[in-house]
Amino acid sequence: MDSERGIGKLEKSGVKLDIPSRVCYILLMHRFLDKALTLLRKHEYPTVEHKLCAVIVRGGAIISVGYNSHDMNAFVKHYARICGNHKCHTTHAELDAIGKVRAKTDLRGCKIFVARDRFSGLGTARPCKICQRVLFEYGIKTAFYTITSKDGNSDEYGVMRITGPTEATDRAVQEEE
Repeated sequence: MDSERGIGKLEKSGVKLDIPSRVCYILLMHRFLDKALTLLRKHEYPTVEHKLCAVIVRGGAIISVGYNSHDMNAFVKHYARICGNHKCHTTHAELDAIGKVRAKTDLRGCKIFVARDRFSGLGTARPCKICQRVLFEYGIKTAFYTITSKDGNSDEYGVMRITGPTEATDRAVQEEE
C-alpha cells in the first residue's frame, strides 16, 4: 500500500488495480464475510440454535473454517476453565477454526471473519470472553463480524480490535458511497 496516497493494491481477474485503501479494506471485508455466510448456509446444523461460521484468513487466503456446535473438546474445555466460564457447553465457531490449524500454523497476524445467520437475515456476532482470550493468545488481533442495526432493518459489518485477553474495542464499518 502506498501510505502517502492511501492507495491499496487489489488484484481481480489478473488485473492489479490502484484503489483507495478504505475501499480495498471494505471490499476484502465483504469478500470474506460473504464467503463465511455462503459456507454457513451450506453447512448442516442438526440442532444448533445459533448458526455461526468463522473463517481465518492470512494474506488473502482462507486457512481454516469453523462452525459452532454442541461438541466440546479438550481445547475448548481448557479455555473455558481458564476464563472461569463453566457454563459454556458448546464449541464456538472461532474456537473450532483455530483448533483445526493451531498445531500446524502460526496464526499471528491472521484475521478472522465471523458471520451469524438468522431466519430473518444476518445476526450480530461477537466474540465471547473465551473467544477473545483465544484470539489474543494465538495472535489474531482483528475480528470482523456481522452486526444488525438497532432498528433491525439493515445489515452491516463491524470490526473488532483484540487488545488484550479479555479486552476488545469495536466499531461499525459504514460503507462510503
